[in-house]
Amino acid sequence: MSSQPFIPPVVVIPCSGKKLTVPAPAGELYLGSYHRACRATADALAADGGLVLVLSSLHGLVTLDEILHPYEMRFRDPGAVSGDILRAQARELGVDQAQDVTVLAGADYVTAARAVWPDASAPLAGLGIGKQRQRLAQLRTAAGTPRPAHPVEEAFAAAPMYEARYDYRQTSRPYTVSVAGPGRHNGERPTRFVIEECGTELAWAKVLAWYMVEHETVDAYVVAGESFEGAPAEGARYYWHDLRGEYARQEALDDLADQAAEAVATLEGETEGLVGEDGTVLPGQEEAYETALGDIAFSAWPLVVAMAANDGRD
Repeated sequence: MSSQPFIPPVVVIPCSGKKLTVPAPAGELYLGSYHRACRATADALAADGGLVLVLSSLHGLVTLDEILHPYEMRFRDPGAVSGDILRAQARELGVDQAQDVTVLAGADYVTAARAVWPDASAPLAGLGIGKQRQRLAQLRTAAGTPRPAHPVEEAFAAAPMYEARYDYRQTSRPYTVSVAGPGRHNGERPTRFVIEECGTELAWAKVLAWYMVEHETVDAYVVAGESFEGAPAEGARYYWHDLRGEYARQEALDDLADQAAEAVATLEGETEGLVGEDGTVLPGQEEAYETALGDIAFSAWPLVVAMAANDGRD
């Protein structure tokens, strides 16, 4: 009597719109905070031998080590992966008959996954994004003891970040900064970032602040031994997040905001005596007010166009 082959538990997580700009393993390509929260929970659920798969709207079911190129695709877009392809991929991976399948994702992903596994569990179904994050945290806690943390310098782990070498030279240059976040408790390596700054301390502080905001955690610190002045060497066999473009965009937005504030101040000056204390146009001043408003609106329109081009949307 032949026995059925063992099929490990399967945990399916979503892709994300935010990605690296270079080819990378699926486990490193996606940068969205929701994806990372799902990934952390999936790692905890699969710690005893389960299989974590990313469900990509373009590529379908992929393992964490599969190299993917950046792409733009949503499940509701033409050309998104079909149920037939997902079933074929599951057979190729040997998990099409898996009985223990958990989908940590929203409705579109659950629908796609159930084309392969109709009885797949969907613990986030029907919940708002805030409740989904709470549920993910509960599932991580219930999963039990985490795996050993990735080893980092013990002395630096307890040291204040401001012990970075003072080296301000008033010349902006690239720095590579490695940050160990909550994923280290699950054995994940630090995440590398590249940024432009005038000194080590500023570079570390800016990257650490970005990481904490993006991942909604203060459980993070810079790994000194894996951080250095300069960008990664060409052909380096590891991946990093390039923050230089993001910060350049933000600085451009800040500059545009200053210009917009100046335009508002100009409008207030040009309409002084035309508007009452309650903000309404004084009787008989309507035409003068509309003329001043039209002039300012015309001069400020390039600012609106520039801000729209820098707001981070496609």
